[in-house]
Amino acid sequence: MKKKLITSNKAHASRSMGPNVRQVIPSAIEHIDPFVFLDHFGPIEKQPDGQGIPPHPHAGIATITYLFSGSNRHQDSLGNDAFVHAGDIAWMQAGKGIVHAEGMNENRKEIETVEGLQFWISLPAKDKFIDPAFYYHPCDQLPEFTLNETRVKVVCGELLGYTSPVKSLSPSYIFEFKLPKNNTIEIPIKNGDTAGLYVIKGHLTAENESILRTYMTSFSVQGDLIEVKAIEDTHFILFGGTPLNEPIVGYASYVMNSQDQIRKVIMDYQLGKMGTVKIESIKK
Repeated sequence: MKKKLITSNKAHASRSMGPNVRQVIPSAIEHIDPFVFLDHFGPIEKQPDGQGIPPHPHAGIATITYLFSGSNRHQDSLGNDAFVHAGDIAWMQAGKGIVHAEGMNENRKEIETVEGLQFWISLPAKDKFIDPAFYYHPCDQLPEFTLNETRVKVVCGELLGYTSPVKSLSPSYIFEFKLPKNNTIEIPIKNGDTAGLYVIKGHLTAENESILRTYMTSFSVQGDLIEVKAIEDTHFILFGGTPLNEPIVGYASYVMNSQDQIRKVIMDYQLGKMGTVKIESIKK
């Protein structure tokens, strides 16, 4: 049985991050449990002397950075320092609290075009205060295959026997598709799991409804199949998972289950318990 299309809305430019960043969740759609946030950034031209996002804290979530083009430097208060390139995934398990910086002091020699996504996944209540961790998976570790002329990449989760090495505390999946014009694809998604589809480029139809570029679409949890057709060559992301069905209390870059927990992580950050990031220059 097909999952039913519930709603589809255009993602507009972020009010806080400017015209080159679209806030998809929670602006276009409130959330796709356990996903509570999604930004689509770029294409942005990074200048040789440009700077990124300075150190800031997170708690109660996992943050996922996935690039389509360019590269981005990740640094955090655990001492991790990594360049993330197109097709790689940076998975930061914030847990009880971590500080990180993105794109700082990259020492670029030339202009580079960067585009990608950043997701936040709410951690289960039992894992909100787990120790923080960072995992980096290069592109060649993530399974890719062809299905009916469609290029498919399993960024997180399992699809048709292909399993990503990425481990998520909240059962979830992220699949990337490049669907040729006039092709139709059927995607099996577990009955009871949430499903959200975001079009990066192109034009799809699902249940005879158009889904255009930068539109975010949600589907019912009932059903075990999503069918889409490409009106033109289309690049899209399909993501979701087993819903946590837990309270979501967000404040700034924290996502917890209660106001008391929010107050605790704010205090922990102010007391320096989440550590600091030392920003140093690096040669690429």
